[in-house]
Amino acid sequence: MSDTDFPADLLELQRRWYTAEADWAADPTEEKRAAFAAVGAELYSHPHWGGAENRHKAEMKLKQAARPDTSREPAA
Repeated sequence: MSDTDFPADLLELQRRWYTAEADWAADPTEEKRAAFAAVGAELYSHPHWGGAENRHKAEMKLKQAARPDTSREPAA
């Protein structure tokens, strides 16, 4: 398995992690922290990582692949 062939559910999980991170930063409550931690635990334990040759490298590529595109102009 290639370290860059990410299943759709893993990409979506990384996107949920970014959203949970932003939610917690905007509203640093215990509830938001717990939601962020729960998504992080799910992301960390995803079965995809069992077949990764270099997990750290694969995680960095996943983060890049799932990161919201902030270079585009906002819709008018």
